Amino acid sequence: MKQQLIILFVCFFTSTFAIKSPHGDDIKFECEACHTVENWHNIVLKGFNHNKTRFALDGQHKMLQCKLCHPTLIFKQNKVVSDCYQCHKDMHQGTVGFDCKRCHSTKSWLIPNPRRMHQQVGFALIGAHAVADCYRCHQSASLLRFENIRKDCYACHAKNYHATKNPNHLIAGYDTDCNRCHTQTGKDWTTAGKGNTHGFFPLKGGHSNVTCSSCHSNSFEYKISSECSVCHTPKNTVIPAHRTKFNIYNCSNCHSIQGWSTMKFKQHDSWFQIYSGKHKGQWQRCIDCHNNDGTYKANCRKCHDFDSK
Repeated sequence: MKQQLIILFVCFFTSTFAIKSPHGDDIKFECEACHTVENWHNIVLKGFNHNKTRFALDGQHKMLQCKLCHPTLIFKQNKVVSDCYQCHKDMHQGTVGFDCKRCHSTKSWLIPNPRRMHQQVGFALIGAHAVADCYRCHQSASLLRFENIRKDCYACHAKNYHATKNPNHLIAGYDTDCNRCHTQTGKDWTTAGKGNTHGFFPLKGGHSNVTCSSCHSNSFEYKISSECSVCHTPKNTVIPAHRTKFNIYNCSNCHSIQGWSTMKFKQHDSWFQIYSGKHKGQWQRCIDCHNNDGTYKANCRKCHDFDSK
């Protein structure tokens, strides 16, 4: 009878004064997952993998105290957030949006690769922009404000447009789209990129390195002839025949934009085949068979020895 009373008392005491978890009744893992028997305040997280939750603890978040995100011990009552701006003050004051991951990582607030960031927003830091002072474009950067700025050249280089006198962009009525004539890959404005609108006359070969003023006057008239003779007159050649018998042909009948020495003259096949047949590729220069005045040397023995056995 006495033993039964003792058992009844133990059961009553246990059910009445049982120690409840401070984290609530719905906790679903053992205490040793986070605590040690030596000290309840020493959180070790041995058996609880926070990375399996909606918020992985990586970078700087690994060193945070649990209470910073979980102010109450009953985790169910904590409003868990996953967006950076919900915990961190927006130092940029809304000027760059709320997606902090576009520029920052959990490792550090410092931007690891600003060039990549600029490329992602559609303005790659190339050419002169690669060494430009950030504050020239982001004038409020010292306040950590990065207002949305225009990406067109004229927005930053309007002064250059109006100050240029040779040629005078304003008088000539130039478009304010600097990319038409200039390129961002150059070190300065004189590195002419020939823009995106020179497709009517591709600047390749010997034309790739000429200055704009070689073909355009100081007024830089847009409409000029694409005929070779406009820039290349026969009087500038060292072969007299260009000013006489060859004058009836266009430059492109014989020459290539790769260079004056790269010759072609398919009409030659009508009276002597050098661009087809057995003679194809045998001569590299006109003067191999012609005199400097264009007359024919008529010397087959130069290439063919008919006396040889």
